[in-house]
Amino acid sequence: MKAVIVEDEKLSVLNLEKILQEYAPDIEIVDVCYSGREAIEKLPLLTFDLVFLDIQFNDDFDAFEMLKAWKWDKLQIIFVTSYNDFALKAFKFNAIDYVTKPIDKDDLLRAIEKAKSKIFRKEELEQLLQTINALHNKQLVIKGQNKTVFLPASQVLYLKAEKEYSAIHYLDEQNQIKELFTSRHLGYWENEFREFPFLRVHKSFLVNMEHIVAYGGRFIKLSHGTRLEVARDRRKEIEMKILTYKTQS
Repeated sequence: MKAVIVEDEKLSVLNLEKILQEYAPDIEIVDVCYSGREAIEKLPLLTFDLVFLDIQFNDDFDAFEMLKAWKWDKLQIIFVTSYNDFALKAFKFNAIDYVTKPIDKDDLLRAIEKAKSKIFRKEELEQLLQTINALHNKQLVIKGQNKTVFLPASQVLYLKAEKEYSAIHYLDEQNQIKELFTSRHLGYWENEFREFPFLRVHKSFLVNMEHIVAYGGRFIKLSHGTRLEVARDRRKEIEMKILTYKTQS
């Protein structure tokens, strides 16, 4: 999780960084802003999930003025301050938590856990909305090893079994064949893509019938010249499914 510190006291910054390094090493501090005005200038240029925010700064520009100049409802904020009397106002600005100085480690870690829960729920919701939108637009939702890719079904040529994994062969925007590895086996994708015209032609191949350009005997030919073997014991069944799809589409 990426975070920014907005704090005008260098000792406070060092103390907060030390606690995070020791007890929350999964938090990466991407930058430190030492005044409200600096924060207003720098925050729009940074990518981060969370901000640790003091309230009063040495440039006579307090956190609430800073937030009024920012789309604060988009920020995930943990206030870290010496002032107890701003808590109510802080929570009006969508604060995740309010930690007072000197920082109590346990208070800070509880606040971080709240932040993680809120941020990850938001990410999961955004992922779900993307998935729903993709399905509505007849796109395939492909969870790779390091990323999730949304592809129109028409761009996928075929999937190949790679032991317990799968390799998805698809066309990029330049109409070039690309390969994406996923940690799911081919049977998973066969079920996942059942709403689309994919056909299991072999224990190792799940093929997009849109791209089948020729079929005969042991092999099928796909657009872009790919030839794939067909399971011997299912050739008649596979041929019938291909003919049915091609004559009805």
